[in-house]
Amino acid sequence: MTSTGVRLGSALRVWLLVALLGFLSACASTRDLTPPATVEDRAVVDGEALPLPDDDVIQAESMGYAQGMSPVVKRLVSVAQQQRNQQDWDGAADSLERALRIEPRNALLWGKLADVRFAQQSWRQAIQLAAKSNTLAGADNALRRQNWYLMANAYDALGDATSALKYRTKLME
Repeated sequence: MTSTGVRLGSALRVWLLVALLGFLSACASTRDLTPPATVEDRAVVDGEALPLPDDDVIQAESMGYAQGMSPVVKRLVSVAQQQRNQQDWDGAADSLERALRIEPRNALLWGKLADVRFAQQSWRQAIQLAAKSNTLAGADNALRRQNWYLMANAYDALGDATSALKYRTKLME
């Protein structure tokens, strides 16, 4: 009886070993020797893939703000103006931030948010937002001047007369 038990035990072990090796070989990957396909860099514009330009410099375009705004953004700006008129600064900031999530490259929205932060006496944040607005303003000199005026006054409020003078000088140019 022991010889049959030994044969059965060793046969079972061999069968288990073969099954285990079979499972392990199924998990192993084979090496693919084909080279990867070449892929051309592309940019997607309005659902159409276009080759990327050779220029590394990207120029910000000036935006016709009011006419270029979506209806939702126009409504949010209107709500923000009403909130501002009621001195609901947090509400106005929230409305403008929602508008910026929709149109993050709209320089006018950044400038309006800078005005709200200035009214909240968040001087440094107002300066940063006005600078962001100027970065996106393109050729809109009126918006740039409004932002410089705000920045000069914010620097004054911070006690930084040198920086305030710098932006007041820009206003004189």
